[in-house]
Amino acid sequence: MASESGFRIFLGSFLLLVASYLVYLVRYPLWWYFTSVEQIFVMLILSYSVVLILALFLLKKDSKRSLSSFFKARNHSMVLVGIIFALLYLGLWYVISFVIGSRFEFTSFPSLSGYENYAVYSLPLAFVLQLAFSVFGAFAEEVAYRGYVQTRISSRYGYIVGIFVATLFFSLQHVHIFNLSWIIERFFQTQFIHVLLFGIFVSYLFFKSKENMWSVFSFHAVGNIFSVSVPIVVTPAFPFANQLAVIPSFVLVMLLLYYLFRKR
Repeated sequence: MASESGFRIFLGSFLLLVASYLVYLVRYPLWWYFTSVEQIFVMLILSYSVVLILALFLLKKDSKRSLSSFFKARNHSMVLVGIIFALLYLGLWYVISFVIGSRFEFTSFPSLSGYENYAVYSLPLAFVLQLAFSVFGAFAEEVAYRGYVQTRISSRYGYIVGIFVATLFFSLQHVHIFNLSWIIERFFQTQFIHVLLFGIFVSYLFFKSKENMWSVFSFHAVGNIFSVSVPIVVTPAFPFANQLAVIPSFVLVMLLLYYLFRKR
């Protein structure tokens, strides 16, 4: 590993990012041909499969280890840690949002928020597919950006650089570069800070858990499941209010993680 050039060790990370953007390039035109949410969620799951397969290939090729050993749950308690920290972060975010004046509205369950303009052949099936996509997407992203990118870079440059690079590529992967209006109008107002701090925290959790894939997957999956299943709509009290609530929430859980695992 030490004999590899700097460009070579970053190559796989760039390939994953390019693959994600190519998926977006194909996905956006296809989106308009679908009339039901079931079709859309199937497409989303299949599109994430491309990134997952490439990540698994790179992981096996560059790490020189079997995938079974990489995914082996060495410490089952870290799965619980991931779940607890996810619930703690979400609780803090809701409390802080309420304190700064954001409005809470309870909706029907399941609401399939954001897909109201599409037909639904079967609401239970649509919701199950949405849950499947949220969990599968979390798994694919963690395998790609923590499992492959972070371990790959950390092995050469140390854990701080590994966390930085994994967070950078993870954040860039969420920028849908073929939808500029969405980037300008929504991404920086509603998602940028969350994606950035999410990437930092999960990368740090991955490091503290001694690269336990299931700890970061459980954190990510719980957050995704919560966002699509809890029938609460939070209307920000002012522009960037949701983002403002994200910052202290992640800072507090980061400090708690550091305190609890400071000897690791």
